[in-house]
Amino acid sequence: MSELPIGTLLSGRYRVLGTLGTGGMAHVYHARDLNLQREVAIKILREDQTSDTSFQARFVHEARAAANLLHPNIVTVYDFGQDGARTFIAMEYVQGTDLKTLMRRRGRLPIEEAIGLVIQACAGVGYAHRAGLVHCDLKPHNILVTSDGRAKITDFGIARALASIRPDEVSDVVWGSPQYFAPEQAAGGAPSPASDVYSLGIILFEVLTGSLPFQAPDATQLARLH
Repeated sequence: MSELPIGTLLSGRYRVLGTLGTGGMAHVYHARDLNLQREVAIKILREDQTSDTSFQARFVHEARAAANLLHPNIVTVYDFGQDGARTFIAMEYVQGTDLKTLMRRRGRLPIEEAIGLVIQACAGVGYAHRAGLVHCDLKPHNILVTSDGRAKITDFGIARALASIRPDEVSDVVWGSPQYFAPEQAAGGAPSPASDVYSLGIILFEVLTGSLPFQAPDATQLARLH
């Protein structure tokens, strides 16, 4: 799907103001909610993924999982809907950037700033755990940092409900990011709140040192290192 032009109206409500980013699963746009007169971020499932039922299911899952989380350190989901063939999520618009981009610009962060951001991320993740969700894909790309220094967790596309996780489960398909996921995730085992804590530890290491603790040319070797 090519980028939507500025001015496009989605679902008769959301006016596209510009592009915020794109990924393997979705495009993200800056938009205005004409009903409530506020700025929002609109995440639209890529056209080449709309026929893939697994991607569609993940997209719906993200909307439902995040919609039940109301915390200052988690991006708030407002709406989920269809506009013709487009499937979208409307969420809180965060003025700022993601933590990975921030590190690319500045390198390692000062100790107090780094710890402060990770403490905020921990607060958001801890709230999700108490609500019965494991994020399963924590990485700097999924931590937004506002212009006034607030960290906000986003992208609950592969989050798991604690109630649905069996301790003995094994999966041949490993979701997540090899640089940041925990050893049990790398092995296809059951994730747990501890898996998210491990990922937060990797993130803290990176923001303090400017580099990852483990690096390898492929995901298999990286998993072994973890």
